[in-house]
Amino acid sequence: MVRREREGMNQLRQATPIYEFGGFRLDVARRQLRSLDDQPASLTVKVFDLLLYLVEHHGELVEKSALMQAVWPNVVVEENNLNQNISVLRKVLGERAGEHRFIMTVPGRGFRFVAPVTVAGNGQAAPAVPAAAKAPQSPRIAIMPFENLSPDPANAFFADGLHEEILATLSQRAPDLQVISRTTMMRYRAHPAPLPQIAAELNANYVVEGTVRREADQVRVTLQLVDAREDKHLWAHSYERTLKSALTLQCEVAGDVAARLAARFRGEAVKPPTVNPEAYDLYLRARLLTHQVTPMSPPEQYAEIDTLFGRAIELDPQFAIAYANRGGFGDAKFGFNYETGDELLRSIRDDLATAKRLAPADPFVLAAEAGHLAWCEGDLPRARATFEAAMHAGLADSVYLASYAILLQRLGRNAEAYDVQMRAVSTDPANPFILTVATIQLSSLLRIEEAIKMANRAIELYPERPFLRLVRAQVIYNHTGRADELHRELTAAARHVPAQLLLDLGFPVLMNDGAYDELQALLDSIPENEIRAVPGPGGGGPLFCVGKRPLAQYRGWLALARGNLPEAKRWGTEVLDFVARQKITVQNGWFLRVLTAHGYLLQGRHEEAITAARAVVASWPVAQDRFGAYNAAQAAFILVMSGATDEAMTILETLIEDRGLTGVGAVLHSPSLAAALPGNARYQALKARLEEAVKACTID
Repeated sequence: MVRREREGMNQLRQATPIYEFGGFRLDVARRQLRSLDDQPASLTVKVFDLLLYLVEHHGELVEKSALMQAVWPNVVVEENNLNQNISVLRKVLGERAGEHRFIMTVPGRGFRFVAPVTVAGNGQAAPAVPAAAKAPQSPRIAIMPFENLSPDPANAFFADGLHEEILATLSQRAPDLQVISRTTMMRYRAHPAPLPQIAAELNANYVVEGTVRREADQVRVTLQLVDAREDKHLWAHSYERTLKSALTLQCEVAGDVAARLAARFRGEAVKPPTVNPEAYDLYLRARLLTHQVTPMSPPEQYAEIDTLFGRAIELDPQFAIAYANRGGFGDAKFGFNYETGDELLRSIRDDLATAKRLAPADPFVLAAEAGHLAWCEGDLPRARATFEAAMHAGLADSVYLASYAILLQRLGRNAEAYDVQMRAVSTDPANPFILTVATIQLSSLLRIEEAIKMANRAIELYPERPFLRLVRAQVIYNHTGRADELHRELTAAARHVPAQLLLDLGFPVLMNDGAYDELQALLDSIPENEIRAVPGPGGGGPLFCVGKRPLAQYRGWLALARGNLPEAKRWGTEVLDFVARQKITVQNGWFLRVLTAHGYLLQGRHEEAITAARAVVASWPVAQDRFGAYNAAQAAFILVMSGATDEAMTILETLIEDRGLTGVGAVLHSPSLAAALPGNARYQALKARLEEAVKACTID
């Protein structure tokens, strides 16, 4: 078990000590081991528990049986598990073979912690995952990461994969339960805490703990259900299976847990997702890897996952959920512009169609189809209808819930969008991707204080991730025009993040601040002439499925800002040449129109730029899809620079009136607008209105 609170060692104490010994500090409340110069040591849950028990009984002979009972209560484990963890602990403490500076082995008996131990003081609680203050209306359950007891460490993936499958099955098929999502729960492997603390942080009534042991073709899963708030054991059970019979375990376990909580469990009789254990292994490996990829990941990571799903499907051509996952993952490759060819698009469509034929009512299958319709096909009405079907079937996947929330906002259904996004956050309150998407959506819904709180929550949980700080700084800049924080975070992120991934975020603020030399250095650091368009938060907006974009677009705007018209014209020609080389598709047509308008403007062909800008607005009506506001804002800037000021002002006024433009900073601090509209009464009135809005904005 992750850590069943036994009497003595694991009770959540009123005062939790900090122990010091041999150059180390052991903070019980934070469950951290650090050197005295504050360098953290990496410990698994069980290694930490071993160390804590030995330290608490320092100087005493601790029998092996007592140690195993303390660390693995109510679970049958072999002595070899104890010895392996002791060996890991010795290495962490820097104890070499034959040394006994910390741990002495008493042959045939047990171990003694021999280093002098002092109590330095009381520890402080680690940053908690914020939770709602009130008790959940329906039972809320946290399934802790399963402990891998397999002799072969390579089987760790099986424990993690089975944990995810059980969690997902319970989420989908037990509608009376609120099940906290995998990403949030996995955080407690790196940051373990006592069960009552976990329950309080997650606002959970119940906690499930488990161990998984896989050896040869045998699998043993041991689980226990705990009323975490009362620290009361409710149920425990062990499942002994062969690898083939273990293929139904996720449904069996989920059904048993639901039954113990008197919750409905819907669906047909237990049916394995595949009849092939090897295919299931490959599928689990691929699923676990998908949690590690982002729009910034290298292409090799995407290729590895695609290969694993493909091998699973080859072994079992009836593996519906594998098709749905490969199709959805293909959408990620296509949508994030790693690959945008016709062959991939056909493959995605085929996978999703096969998945739906094999499992037409599965909520994940339906959600994968809905996501594809929304992001890759642009069929928003069908996407909404399919998402509704997925929700009715029991959709609980936090990423697809977030995707549905964005779709609802695109359709102008803002209240529904907010509710669904908050459900995604409640389901997965420590998922950095969900917190980031929620921050951006709250910002665009003009729920600015909530957006900043969400960003702060993400930063508190993941202080080492610079992108989260960039998103917060972007929200502040968009709504106040204050650029100091964004400048600072861009500089910090540049040490770790490739320049092309920061370009869309940094370009407007550097342009508006007149930091032309800094911007030139940023552009010069990118060797390519064409770069992958990076969509989404911190990227170039809704640039999904469009492929590459020419660096000449940025270079041309910089030349124009510096007044170098011949150079701007040269870059404009390169932009138009790029457009001419592209195959126009349903996905990229709007983007090529935007680039065409930019190219004409840079060339000084203002009448053609005006015509192209009008085509941009007409091709993506804001009334049909709120993402069209991105195009309309760009078109307005091009119209201003081309002399069609009244037309441009009408677009800007409409966008702000309809809450379609959240980039206040881009309007207030744009030198291009100020230079092109001196004395324009409509522009001055718009600026005054925005300045009042900024004064009323109290975020910091």
